[in-house]
Amino acid sequence: PPGAAWSGADLLSAAVAHNAQIAEAKAKYLTALAAQRAARSPSGPSLTLTAEDAKESPQWGYGGAGDIPLDYGARRRVRITTAQLQALQVLYDYGEAVWSVRTDLEKARIALTAADAEIALAGQAADARRLRAERLNQRVAAGQDARAVAITAQGEAVAAERRLSQARGRRETALVNLAKVLGVSPGVAASLILAPVADRAPPGDLGALRRDAALSRRDVLRAVADYDLAENALRLQIANQYPQLSIGPGYSYDHGVTKLPFNLSLALPPYDLNRRAIAQAEAARAAAGRSLELAQANALAAVDTAQAALVTARLDQERTGGRDVPAAQRAADGAARAVKAGESDRIDDLAAQAALIEARLSLLDAESATKTATADLEDALRRSFDPAEAAVMDKAMGEGAR
Repeated sequence: PPGAAWSGADLLSAAVAHNAQIAEAKAKYLTALAAQRAARSPSGPSLTLTAEDAKESPQWGYGGAGDIPLDYGARRRVRITTAQLQALQVLYDYGEAVWSVRTDLEKARIALTAADAEIALAGQAADARRLRAERLNQRVAAGQDARAVAITAQGEAVAAERRLSQARGRRETALVNLAKVLGVSPGVAASLILAPVADRAPPGDLGALRRDAALSRRDVLRAVADYDLAENALRLQIANQYPQLSIGPGYSYDHGVTKLPFNLSLALPPYDLNRRAIAQAEAARAAAGRSLELAQANALAAVDTAQAALVTARLDQERTGGRDVPAAQRAADGAARAVKAGESDRIDDLAAQAALIEARLSLLDAESATKTATADLEDALRRSFDPAEAAVMDKAMGEGAR
């Protein structure tokens, strides 16, 4: 929105409209829908025309014969159901594409906002470390301190500058990733004002959400459709045990005699009554069942892994924010009072200030890790904890299904 900060839902709406991955998945779904409609049409008849010349009167004879396959029963049902299941699979693929874009967008947004905050703090830390190193060099030159102290301070200043440079590199990478997801240029992405990424909690009991993920994640539903397709293939092979009928009405003019022949053709099954093909289809169905079990196990494991990572990240954030930062703040306040009272010099104060900024950087890292772990948990559950984003997702899926 012009002049306003872009929320996650705003960015997701723009990505749904412009992302190439989503557009490709939607086009494939429309193709699958067309194939589903085409599957209802039976195969066309065939026509054979003949002519002959004989040394009798009348001299010419000619005729025509058709062959019309009878499209009925299990074979027709299997063909139509297979096309429907394939269209359903592509719809699930479309949903996965939308969700993948949403996850990439969320992580790019987290990385970009974290990089912006890190650059500001890392710049302050680098300035403090550089100024301290310069003052220590002056003291070493005056013979007031050992050179080892200045060397250590110089190494700390170099490390602070390196962190600042790395933060700038992460910001550029996050901008490129954000632009890719949105389907715009990095320059456009850099001009956007992003709303802060809020801390979110799962909406409801996590155990129930975990169970729902094992039942309703689209990759699990796609595995269900794979099993149904294998079942359909087995039904087709069972139907192929029986002859396939076709009728052949015809017409012939046999040297003065008009005839109306009628043929009934049988396409016979293989010599083993299709038993080997049925056994193969049964094995494929069993394999599809194992694949479905694996998809559910992977879904449950992904939720458990993401939940454990989120708990660890939150504990680290609480420890850093509740212990490390307050301790660094007390040390910095004490160093400032000592300088004011003449009990210490500016070098110690700069060291304490740099340590405080670095503690805040550690807290920023912990907060970013918590937000990333939350995004991973959302990804494992295939559920956004933001109701506005969930509404955008539902709208995108509804438009894709039409």
